[in-house]
Amino acid sequence: MKANPGGIVSPKDVLGRDQLIKRLWETLEQQSIILVAERRMGKTSVIKKMAAEYPKGRLVIFMDVEAVSRIDEFMAQLARAFAAESNNRKVKKWLEVALLAISRLEVTGVKITDAKTPPWKALLERLFKELIHTVNCPVIFIWDEFPWMLQKITDNDGHSTVVDLLDLLRSMRQTHPPLRMIYTGSIGLHHVVTSLHDEGYVHAPTNDMRTIEVPPLESQDAATLALALLKGEGLSSEHDQDSAELITRLVEGVPYYIHHVVARLADASQLPTSASTEEVVTQGLIDPSDPWNLEHYRLRLNEYYGKRAGLAHSILNILAENQPMDLDDLREHLKTDFQPNNETSRRIIGGDREQLRRLIKLMQRDHYLTQDTKGCYGFRFNLIRRWWRLDLGLV
Repeated sequence: MKANPGGIVSPKDVLGRDQLIKRLWETLEQQSIILVAERRMGKTSVIKKMAAEYPKGRLVIFMDVEAVSRIDEFMAQLARAFAAESNNRKVKKWLEVALLAISRLEVTGVKITDAKTPPWKALLERLFKELIHTVNCPVIFIWDEFPWMLQKITDNDGHSTVVDLLDLLRSMRQTHPPLRMIYTGSIGLHHVVTSLHDEGYVHAPTNDMRTIEVPPLESQDAATLALALLKGEGLSSEHDQDSAELITRLVEGVPYYIHHVVARLADASQLPTSASTEEVVTQGLIDPSDPWNLEHYRLRLNEYYGKRAGLAHSILNILAENQPMDLDDLREHLKTDFQPNNETSRRIIGGDREQLRRLIKLMQRDHYLTQDTKGCYGFRFNLIRRWWRLDLGLV
């Protein structure tokens, strides 16, 4: 197997995820799933493997909806995806009619959300019903980058369209037992739902779904991946197992970084000694071209936390230097180290302990932070803390 950092991994080359995938299929027997993970954990590889190697007697439809920006685009992509899977002439004919209806709305300039009861809702509901009644087997929709799609639909078609879509999808799950859905994406769905709550939306559109996290690989599985990549790149030595375990330990079992380390060693034609492996990881953290795309952890703060972004940034600075730390100690450090630049931050620093706690909980859900059994907080991944410290000039 060749190192492939950031590339598309063939389902047969997805290692160490069999138990997770088994658990996902078992869960889907009962309910739909929100699949969460920090970026680069390999969640897309997991769901693509599921879509390629699913149990008999099911229909699995995988859709990457990252490019979808409007509700009619989502409907059209959904109809095409089902058409590609269907051998039923009647259904194919109806799908052609549905796609024509969507197209006609666009051509005539009638915005798809204008009507009091938007026409897209009736079309989408009919689409699901036709599908389920036709295939006569459990149907699983896997939607990758689903929260990002919702965010763009919000920007283009408005909050009410996203509210209607989430409610309709939940209704379809409730009224059609064979139907299951997997939502996954690089932006947490909780951010989308929080923005809807801010607009007065009070429903819980995913309370029937189970949230499951894609974690880093277990140590043994990560070492197996590293060993396979080292052999595939012709970097084998008598210390293969030790080298694979060292790579695993340094990057905490994250598949993306394992691929990057082995690729860098191969580029330099270096055998993976302790010194060379440590050097490759350090260079990955400090390289100004940011080959590991670590700057994303900093840049997304504004997108995730809005007026609280500066406060979140300061929390990470403090914990990079002083972890672990409980909530009250962290708050005292913030009073000294952070200069609020808006009313929201001033209120949190000035005395709203609950708001600070909520922000930290969000940062935990976004995989920045973790909490130990003593109630103290620190970075979720030591590799990211190491990068943050280096960026701050801390040794």
